[in-house]
Amino acid sequence: MKPQSESNTNNQPVQCAEISWDENGQPISSAFDDVYFSKVSGLEETRHVFIEQNLLPARFASLTDGQVFTIGETGFGSGLNFLCAWHSFLEHAPASARMHFISVEKFPLSRDDMVQALALWPELKDSADQLIKQYPGAIPGFHRCSFADGRVKLTLMMDDVHNAFPQIDGKVNAWFLDGFAPSKNPQMWQPELFTNIADKSAPDATYATFTVARIVRDGLKDGGMSIKKVPGFGRKREMICGEIFPEGQPQNESSNKPWLTRIPATTHNQSAVIIGAGMAGAATAKALAERGWQVTVVDKNTQPALGASGNPQGMLYTRLSANPTPLTQLVTQGYRHTLNLLGEAPEDLYQLCGLVQLPDSNKEQLRQQKLVDCQRYKELLEPMTAQELSDRAGIAIEQDGLYFKDGGWVKPPAFVNWLLAHNNIHFRGNCEVTAMERINDNWQLTLADQTTLTTPVVIIACGHHANALDQTSHLPLKAIRGQITSVPATSASEALRTVICEDGYIAPASHGRHTLGATFHFDDPEEHCRASDHQLNLDNISHFSPAMAQALDFAHLNVDTLPGKVGWRCTTPDYLPMVGPVMDNEVFRERFAVLAKNAKTKVEAEVPWLDGLYINTGHGSRGLITAPLCGELLASQICGELSPLPETLAADLHPGRFPARELIRGTKAL
Repeated sequence: MKPQSESNTNNQPVQCAEISWDENGQPISSAFDDVYFSKVSGLEETRHVFIEQNLLPARFASLTDGQVFTIGETGFGSGLNFLCAWHSFLEHAPASARMHFISVEKFPLSRDDMVQALALWPELKDSADQLIKQYPGAIPGFHRCSFADGRVKLTLMMDDVHNAFPQIDGKVNAWFLDGFAPSKNPQMWQPELFTNIADKSAPDATYATFTVARIVRDGLKDGGMSIKKVPGFGRKREMICGEIFPEGQPQNESSNKPWLTRIPATTHNQSAVIIGAGMAGAATAKALAERGWQVTVVDKNTQPALGASGNPQGMLYTRLSANPTPLTQLVTQGYRHTLNLLGEAPEDLYQLCGLVQLPDSNKEQLRQQKLVDCQRYKELLEPMTAQELSDRAGIAIEQDGLYFKDGGWVKPPAFVNWLLAHNNIHFRGNCEVTAMERINDNWQLTLADQTTLTTPVVIIACGHHANALDQTSHLPLKAIRGQITSVPATSASEALRTVICEDGYIAPASHGRHTLGATFHFDDPEEHCRASDHQLNLDNISHFSPAMAQALDFAHLNVDTLPGKVGWRCTTPDYLPMVGPVMDNEVFRERFAVLAKNAKTKVEAEVPWLDGLYINTGHGSRGLITAPLCGELLASQICGELSPLPETLAADLHPGRFPARELIRGTKAL
């Protein structure tokens, strides 16, 4: 069984489970003095209790083409239940069906303990190895993993069950009510658990649990669930299963702000046009293509990734905060998501060489110390002395800082092209969209050459140009000019083994050159590289890495002839991406005009969503970290699937936040 315990809060660190091992190699929780699975056979226990009593083989077999089946679980533990469900799904479901599995874990096993526990079942080795490779460990928040070419999705919530379940954004078809016995862990089996389960259940949902304890039976009954006792497994005489009746569920908190809620799944034919072939567009295209959609990606340039996603090297790291702000939650989850995605990509697209993050001020040094002290990110980063960082980097580092062992750099153009290399994706270059119009059930896109495209679904993912069309002109986007510098490697600079970041960055050499960057200028339309900006990049590196400045002989470089690249980061007023459906702003202002007088007024009017129109933009300089996860988020929303993000975080990214803020505050966001 799996650990859950007393209430946790989102700003507390996640602690790994304390495990002991019995004489047969079975894991036992030291804190709860209970087993993780039956000593007779954990595998057969899972099949009997959860797979068979939820009637999963028959339900999987009855799925229609493209249908998704979602399983929820209390207590991930070793992941055995997930692996069994995965195997049963692949054995019984039609080839085009998909399975989502969402599970919560407050005290996750360490990676080493998980390896040891799953080694008990050699028949699961192939899938277990894949799970272990993507397993996030003790990192707080939601984590989306993908298996079997996208047919099987796992969302792990590293938190207390009572915090996590209300944040599930989606509906569950079958529940595995696992966890340590109620006598060992009564804190989990509280009435609110069953209320949340009922709230997050789809029609005709079922559940199964190993225990017949009264606290569980009372919770199930009060939650409006049927209770059926059936023979248990092994030494357990009985267990419980039943159906869940979700009538009378409470509304989501966001229902008071309908402009932030999910809209119903798109019912059109599964085809879409995505405007923009950068990181956001490519990631969204891949996420939809994995779900069986036919996707056309159009771009005004001749090739993908010629805009802000076109730098030769992009740094793979995340700037975190000790406080779990929406941005910190997003980049933490996005960081792991991108690492998992890269695990599927060719190794020549990236280099996970490690990354050194140095403070650029006393304030930043204090921020880093708070980050270490909060203990939330031990799986991601480690504080190190200047000497320790020097040993990692291969060159002299003159101050203490943070080391990200999984950080490194990526080739963004190659990564984008790999994302687009799916049989369901078609790219069209030299294809600039100048206008759109909804005609019946389709969007008609007018191109610069006056030809047209017709599609039921449009996703706008073209960076700071995303508000150039009439339908999105109300959305506040800012363009920030950035210039990188490319310098030739030397025999001395080849010693650099990691990325170094401070108020700028430098990466190890790729194809005989180092990438330095990047400048940061608002309201700057200059398209060509400037010598003054090259000098800024050199000066930044010289400040925080004199050893690299010397190794690259900065003093003798001619900034007038150095190559580089200019791009524009797209960001929003609150520096969070903008991901979700687009509304008709004029009609919204008319229907919800009363909010300008009283923001707390509950308006019964419907939000005027523009059918089949979505946006994914505003990723700033974090596109490598946030765009792939947001592509998965948007595809989940369009298809009506379980979200990879907590409900409140998805609302924080919703495009509807800006029209509502402008109406309520009476000023346009800048």
